[in-house]
Amino acid sequence: MTKILIVASNIHKKLAAEQLAGCEQLIKKSRHDYQVELVEAGTYELPFVINSYHSTKPYDGYIALGLVLKSNPDHYGYILSHIKRCFTEFALRQIPVGNGIISGDSLDSLAAMVASADPCLSAYPSAFRAVDYLIGLKDKLRR
Repeated sequence: MTKILIVASNIHKKLAAEQLAGCEQLIKKSRHDYQVELVEAGTYELPFVINSYHSTKPYDGYIALGLVLKSNPDHYGYILSHIKRCFTEFALRQIPVGNGIISGDSLDSLAAMVASADPCLSAYPSAFRAVDYLIGLKDKLRR
């Protein structure tokens, strides 16, 4: 059975728990086994955690869950730039990562996105589908 590691920032605890619960519901219905690493830091640190696991205790795929507020534009821009660069490096190293990171202007807007039925807004369904596909593609290409 393939294994996915959900790496979830726990900085906004209530919303992070809702985001994680939704993602876990999807994975429980899938063919994958999974574990969760709660990161007691922000979204910026998610790539470090993914890279550390992949280097020492690799999983077949990873789902990054995070919530980023746009309240400080310089900090926000720096965080997203870092995430984009790291996720590009993961892709080039053939590490399947699903991007479940969302951003909003306020905690209320983040809450609305986490609760949304639109997978592009809530992000974790798209992140799960992406990592599921990438794991399947890697398996297909190995045969």
